[in-house]
Amino acid sequence: MTKAFTFAAFSLALASLSSAHAAGKHPVRVLPGYTCMAINQTDEEAMDFNHPALFKSAPSDTASDAGLAGAQMAIKTGASPVNGYLPTLRIDFKPAWVKATLVKPYAAAADPKARCVPAVMSDGTQGFMYPHN
Repeated sequence: MTKAFTFAAFSLALASLSSAHAAGKHPVRVLPGYTCMAINQTDEEAMDFNHPALFKSAPSDTASDAGLAGAQMAIKTGASPVNGYLPTLRIDFKPAWVKATLVKPYAAAADPKARCVPAVMSDGTQGFMYPHN
């Protein structure tokens, strides 16, 4: 009876892990009005922790910092720079600004057919999907 109970408990735990993994964070829909851009930094610049790429709360060098810029960013489609900054979104959908010189069109050398599309994720955060069409 003990072996049967242990096996049943183990099977139940394994099944719950499998279903938890399947329900992980994933894109649920495209985020309209935004274009995916990549960070425009060399490897050395990306590793310079004394000068990280930052979002700003307004389009100004003197505006307060609003978080770290990621490897990909959702930039407002068709937006022109304001004082050298482009409007973007943080992961929590709060608006922010990023220096226009810090972004470039998205391209993945390892997967040239992949596109980057800003998306709403299953946990309600802003993220990206990478379709191949």
